[in-house]
Amino acid sequence: MRTIITAVLLATSLSGCIVTSGNALVDAVGLVGSAASSVKAMTPNTTLNPIVLNKDPIRDVCIEWNGSVALSDFVPGLQSELLKHGVQSRVYDAGTQALACPVTLSYVGYVKWDTKVFTEAYTPYLTYAALTLRRDGRVLGTAQYRLGSFGQDKWASPGDKLAPLIDALFPGNPLVADNLPENQRNGFTGF
Repeated sequence: MRTIITAVLLATSLSGCIVTSGNALVDAVGLVGSAASSVKAMTPNTTLNPIVLNKDPIRDVCIEWNGSVALSDFVPGLQSELLKHGVQSRVYDAGTQALACPVTLSYVGYVKWDTKVFTEAYTPYLTYAALTLRRDGRVLGTAQYRLGSFGQDKWASPGDKLAPLIDALFPGNPLVADNLPENQRNGFTGF
């Protein structure tokens, strides 16, 4: 077993030190454990300290547009995640909210730029987001996302990063994505 592991590592041209225990079973378990923790590290982080004061289902929400979040797919990703919970949404400009929308969702987000592997073009990615859900001005809930300390979910889509926040803010709305018509599964409404 140790010979196979060493041969594989040498064949892939990895440099560095390899420490083995001399016991093939222990080495194999360590290898599996390392692989499992690496896969876990690649998943998006969970919501940071969500506060939810409402557990009733919500069917409609108005999203307050925040032009300072410089990601073109932020709001579409947010709306797509809302649709998965059966929540219809509209986007309105800050300060122009219609009275016909008692539940609002505001957001902030911080963006950084970096190059992806094998490219030279700079691409934006979401490092932090906070969502606040209100009904008639009263806070119903708030949730935050922060990029992992190792940046494991750096290039995940905004929708993937916002999914745990929407799950936390809408506990009364079970996932209904499989029940949506095909044309609404990846679409959004508003602007």
